[in-house]
Amino acid sequence: MKITIVYAATRAESAESARRLHSFLEERGVEHSVMSLTDFEKADTSAGDDILIVLGGDGTMLRAARRITSPSIVVAGVNYGRAGYLCQIQPAELYESMEKILKRDYQVDRVSRLAVYLDDRFLGDVLNEILISSRRPGRIIEYRIAQEDLILVDVADGVIISTPIGSTAYALSAGGPAVHEDVEAMVVAPLASMTNLRPLVVPMSTPLYVNVSKGEPQILVDGHTYYDVGQSTVKVVKSPNSLGFIRLRGQLMFSRRLRKRLYQHRPFET
Repeated sequence: MKITIVYAATRAESAESARRLHSFLEERGVEHSVMSLTDFEKADTSAGDDILIVLGGDGTMLRAARRITSPSIVVAGVNYGRAGYLCQIQPAELYESMEKILKRDYQVDRVSRLAVYLDDRFLGDVLNEILISSRRPGRIIEYRIAQEDLILVDVADGVIISTPIGSTAYALSAGGPAVHEDVEAMVVAPLASMTNLRPLVVPMSTPLYVNVSKGEPQILVDGHTYYDVGQSTVKVVKSPNSLGFIRLRGQLMFSRRLRKRLYQHRPFET
């Protein structure tokens, strides 16, 4: 077993946890490496270690996940952020959870990702969503979506295209549905559509094409990386690279946990 620990250097508690976890694994003779998120993004991860432990928040997890292409790598997140929907392990549970992981006492939930292209240029695999919008704040875009015989034209602030996992993130706040992670579909959620176009759920296996005719468009990938679109065609399709998340016994998959947080009745506080 080989373990890579990735931590958010901007969070002092994450860096300190990485140091302590290094000592924990060293005492047990476990082969491992420790690196900051910035260093991990520059590293060669094509071969990859068995297990990736991400110490940070959802943003750290999204950035780290973009570097994972090997199906042999599974990932577990320790939440040092706010919401932590992608990081199921709480800091207080870290060492108990690591003991289970070292014993391989866990299940792996594989989730689908989207592959995004600008014409023939591959931009990467997407865990949550892409946002297509104008790079000039406050400006609208006019765009066309095509998937087989489905053709739609809209004028809006932008459009979100999300995975099932991402359906409970930005797309949900745009009025989209919460899609179970086992459903092979993507959500198309317009932002402030002037044509009143409603969110759609479409097959993930069939390529979806987006062309923007007005609005100086850009793509934001998983809330982190921007690309100018120009006159290019955006292509979105199911990625061949799914991502495996470690689920410890008794834990729920993070999207189910999110739905529980959204819909669970809570009495009003006084």
